[in-house]
Amino acid sequence: MQALKFEKTGSFDELSLVNIDKPTVHPGEALVRVRAAGVNGSDAAAVLGMLPFVTTPRIPGRDFSGEVVEALDASGASSQEWIGAEVWGTGSQRGFTSDGTFSQYVTVPIAVLSRKPASLDHSRAGSMTLPWLCAWITVDTLANVKEGDNVIIIGARGGIGSAAAQLCKERGARIFGTYSSLAKVTPPSYVTPIELGSKSAIREAIAKAGLQNKIDVLLDCAGYDQPFNDAVFTMTPDGTGRVVVMAVHAKDGLFPVNLRTFYTKALTLKGMMSSILGPLEVKEVLDDLAKKIDSGLLEGPKEVNEVDIRNMDAVKGALQEILTRAAHVRSVIVP
Repeated sequence: MQALKFEKTGSFDELSLVNIDKPTVHPGEALVRVRAAGVNGSDAAAVLGMLPFVTTPRIPGRDFSGEVVEALDASGASSQEWIGAEVWGTGSQRGFTSDGTFSQYVTVPIAVLSRKPASLDHSRAGSMTLPWLCAWITVDTLANVKEGDNVIIIGARGGIGSAAAQLCKERGARIFGTYSSLAKVTPPSYVTPIELGSKSAIREAIAKAGLQNKIDVLLDCAGYDQPFNDAVFTMTPDGTGRVVVMAVHAKDGLFPVNLRTFYTKALTLKGMMSSILGPLEVKEVLDDLAKKIDSGLLEGPKEVNEVDIRNMDAVKGALQEILTRAAHVRSVIVP
């Protein structure tokens, strides 16, 4: 099979197209023919050596959508229930300490297989699993967004931010989302947009809405200190305010926080990491998302950039784009 592989980290030039044997299917596993594998920032970071836990040699990639072509039950007999099923998945240590989805085939434990939304093709399904998993963890597990909450999402246009906005809407929250510019953007109707044109843009917009000191939840999907501190200023001081962070723009991972504002509002800060959910929990999330997408409660991406696995220039370009956030249309590797 064809796959993208790196023998050592440090540069996208370390990534190459190789021909290797298909993975062996063990009892309790399924072999999935990958039709689309989403490109995420963690994939780029793995190749560049920014994640110290990544082992080499390695096939990167965490997301996938494809068809089950072989499945063995616990006894080693063929499991016909899953043969031909269209599935999607993400998470675990795939792409980090075990080989990932930038390949034509990948093995997955049968117990964690999840059927993809029937209303989405493989490219759109494969582009959204990790961002939506992260959004789910952020909104549901960490922030516990509830009906009536006032929520600010910094970076509402990105993959995680836009998914989080849909999940907050489903829960009955009022949503404010920040955008670097609104010149070429049409925010969804359920998001009150805040254009970051000044250092106090967020507090001014919240004050105008009559909600100063009434923001319950802050979800920072971007990782810049200025909008973060501006948003913290607007939050409730009653001890129930929840802040979740999942990114930082600075290479050293540092930015200043106005701790006086933070502690005088008695805020809670949590960090989001996709691996805090186990494989079975991830399956439950994906199964629920698939039902809600097919029912129309949630909406998948309208547009996806398909990248042929054989086009190494396009592959490296997609990795660079996701790392620098240069594109607002998500890319998938098509093996």
